Amino acid sequence: MLPMTQPMPYQQPGQFGPGPYPPPMPRTRPVLRKKQALALPIITIILGSLVMGFFVLATVMGNKGIAVLAIVLSATLSSIGILLLLWLDRWEPEPPHLLVAAFFWGGGVSLVLVLILSAFVEPLGSGDFFSAVIAAPLTEETSKGLFLVLILLASRRGRAEFNSLTDALVYAGFIGIGFSFVEDMMYIAGQNSVGEALTLAGIRLGLGAFSHSIYVSMTAIGLWKGMNSSGAMRVIWPFLGWCGAVALHAIHNGSTFFGTGAYFLALVFVAFPALVFLIVIGVRSSRREGKVVRQQLPAMVHAGWITPTEAGWLGNLRGRKEQLRSANAQGPEEKQRLRAFRDNVTELAFVRDRLDEQQRRRQPLSPELLAQHDDLVTLIRNSQQWVQQRLEPHAGGWQALPGQPGMAYRR
Repeated sequence: MLPMTQPMPYQQPGQFGPGPYPPPMPRTRPVLRKKQALALPIITIILGSLVMGFFVLATVMGNKGIAVLAIVLSATLSSIGILLLLWLDRWEPEPPHLLVAAFFWGGGVSLVLVLILSAFVEPLGSGDFFSAVIAAPLTEETSKGLFLVLILLASRRGRAEFNSLTDALVYAGFIGIGFSFVEDMMYIAGQNSVGEALTLAGIRLGLGAFSHSIYVSMTAIGLWKGMNSSGAMRVIWPFLGWCGAVALHAIHNGSTFFGTGAYFLALVFVAFPALVFLIVIGVRSSRREGKVVRQQLPAMVHAGWITPTEAGWLGNLRGRKEQLRSANAQGPEEKQRLRAFRDNVTELAFVRDRLDEQQRRRQPLSPELLAQHDDLVTLIRNSQQWVQQRLEPHAGGWQALPGQPGMAYRR
């Protein structure tokens, strides 16, 4: 790691300061794309959609009238949840295929895993109370949380997408929404009349909205804390997060055995505070993402990776939106290029922030983060010529950000 003490020129397109990174590619070369995890997410989408489709078909065949109502109501709540999560994830939107995979894992793959794990847990006890309060939370929270471990954290490409607390909450939310969609649909469709179905829908979709997303979020928070810790806490934090998910689930299910009063007490004093807590930390995390981007942009300008004009609109959500609209007017490929450039700069800001934090704590710098840093810088430099030639004339009136020295993290 080396401090960047001398400004690098950025005024002229194609002029770059010294550094370990190659100059941008000519426009005739194909644009470099960030490598993403594909195989497991695609398999998850295929398997998950088949399982979810089976449950939807089975529900419709059982009671067509109420089943359609159940599907519409469950899908409506799911759509609202997805829109809220996408709003939260504005600074560095997650790859669509990973979000779709998270949804179908929750609504498909995890259901199969629950059946498998139940074969090992159910023999340990008996009765409805054990099944609902012990077996269900253990098997369901383990099955849902496995997406975060197997699809995202088990590979370097997956971990590269899990780079903020906001990401953790967004993926957890999609998993929970997928699971809730199938579960709510089946419970509501299982009622004997439309009146009973609407009453249950009011309870499950109103009072108990997004409960599974809340549970999985506890596991996701634990995993995120573990990723950014050292020593034993790298294991302890994920375990505590999973325990929190199981505990919240068990309290919710257990309250139903002690009457309506206990159920509402659990909602008021456990579920609602947990939801408020997640909303608060989610909004704060999203705002912090914007702050991190704005803090890191001057160092990128100083290094010559982006220009002051680019930094001006990259640090502003409205500016980003307008630039995408402008690029889209030049063609869908131009919009795709700009979106990739925007996301690479944002991810680089997050990586640099995590490296800065390790530096402040006097921890060894993560070789994986350093590798991500190099890869992202290469992708950004590869896009520079196109951005300066195609975008600068349409840059708008955003205030340019001057460069400031920062750390030059190198492998």
